[in-house]
Amino acid sequence: MAEKRGGGLGVAGFTLGIVSLIIFLDPFYGIFIAIIGLIFSIVQQRKHKTRLGRWGIVLNILGIIINLFSFYIFIPYLVDYIQNLNPSSFPTA
Repeated sequence: MAEKRGGGLGVAGFTLGIVSLIIFLDPFYGIFIAIIGLIFSIVQQRKHKTRLGRWGIVLNILGIIINLFSFYIFIPYLVDYIQNLNPSSFPTA
């Protein structure tokens, strides 16, 4: 019987790549998840090349790009929102 080689890091990297693409509305977490997924996929490819490891690299790079673009769009709105906060409307104890 042939010994089965592990591909767990490739599967994890692929899954995190999909999650990073879905979570682009919160780019802080999306970039973090994509970087971790990219590390998992690269480690998998160095140990044993798998198709999911390759797709994990592609999806995580795409996730980083999309999340950086989302971050670029999100930051001006966040800065504008923080500048327009009215401290007198906050509840006091």
